[in-house]
Amino acid sequence: MQRKIYIAVVVFFLAFDFAKAQEAVDVLSGLIKFPSVSGKESEAAKYLQKICEQKGLYIRVFSESDSAYNFSASLFPLSDNKPNIILLNHLDVVPANETKDWKYPPYSGAVVKDTVWGRGALDMKGIAVMQLMALLKLKEKTGTDFKYNVTLLCLGNEESGGKNGAKIICDNYLDELKPAVVFGEGGVGLRNVIPGNAGKKVFFVSVAEKKSLWIKLEAKLRSHGHASMPSNRNANKIILNAITKVENNDPKIKFDRTTKTTFKKLGKLVPGFKGFILSHIYWGIFKPIRKKVLSQNEMLLPMVQNTFQLTSITNPPGALNQISAVSTAYFDCRLLPRFHEKPFTIKRLMRVLDPRIKLTILDESPEAEPTKPDHYYDLFSEAIKKVHSDAEVIPFLFLASSDNSYFRNKKVPTYGIMPLELNAELMQTVHGVNERIPVSGLNSGIEVYYNFFESLLNEKK
Repeated sequence: MQRKIYIAVVVFFLAFDFAKAQEAVDVLSGLIKFPSVSGKESEAAKYLQKICEQKGLYIRVFSESDSAYNFSASLFPLSDNKPNIILLNHLDVVPANETKDWKYPPYSGAVVKDTVWGRGALDMKGIAVMQLMALLKLKEKTGTDFKYNVTLLCLGNEESGGKNGAKIICDNYLDELKPAVVFGEGGVGLRNVIPGNAGKKVFFVSVAEKKSLWIKLEAKLRSHGHASMPSNRNANKIILNAITKVENNDPKIKFDRTTKTTFKKLGKLVPGFKGFILSHIYWGIFKPIRKKVLSQNEMLLPMVQNTFQLTSITNPPGALNQISAVSTAYFDCRLLPRFHEKPFTIKRLMRVLDPRIKLTILDESPEAEPTKPDHYYDLFSEAIKKVHSDAEVIPFLFLASSDNSYFRNKKVPTYGIMPLELNAELMQTVHGVNERIPVSGLNSGIEVYYNFFESLLNEKK
């Protein structure tokens, strides 16, 4: 009799977990079906908000225009004034223009075998669903005496700089949210990233990130209009020369406290003298070989250099035999998080550019000091290791910029992590073709978040 009861209990919990896993897939598939490019996020947000309301979470809508729809869903009312664990995500996505190259339509939310396909599956609707499902699991386990609140914070506009999302929240509502810590997007679990120990799995948790600086270079120059009259006084040639100078720029390698810590920890995972070199790569004695060592992986060198990426070159519409009088180039610059980097970079660019070129800063992320790893970082690291027992967890400088910078700018401890393992192929789909997330990754991410909540539950009151 007892054996039958035991089997029945096991079957019940297995069925329960399967139902929860299927629910996560269904919610994500439905969310992907909204083509919520920046400025058109409200329908996707309302879809997720309705699910949160149905599950009994406490909703707060901060702004509700189509271009700035931002809401939170909390375990307890914000008015309870409990210290708040913020699960930060954004529901806007970049466009998916190259639809013919997708295996499945980018906004289909197709579920094929063990994978959910579509724009936003990784960046970052999939993470939002992980956070929500872990929060709902916590809701079933906890009572009103839990000393923390936990809040799903769903924002828009991140892909366009965050002015209509994170900036609105950080400028107006932090006192209401009372964040103790924020967990947003950032690093992931990777292999093949450590020179000398390629098979080792490492989860990178961002504690800082590069400052984004989007610039426009524009040349306006009247010359012969007809292409049969070649001339060096040509806007396109001036811009091409400028592009060459910027692209051939060899930025200095610079280390700060964050990157020194990262390389110290990475070096401990590499045996022998190679590990010693990696741990102390910032020492002056290793300067002659520094770039060669760091170039062994595409992720390492950008952590210690400013980068300048040409994103587009444009001319006004015109005939093929017409010389354009205007030429424009756009660069996405990513600067190390040091407060003097922006003025130094602009000054250096102005020194090498043709004086006939106008430089305009189109957008930039806020300045922000790194977050010093604390108690919450330690608990989240342990939560990752419970799911990925063979992994190491390392703090690092995120190469991109995100909404996290707005919270760090306000001195809120903020960590960036997408708690699943990805390979190189899946990483390349972020902002690219055939973006998708394995269901196993979705489930493991839910488990990591819940393990973290469980650690908070087990803390002494």
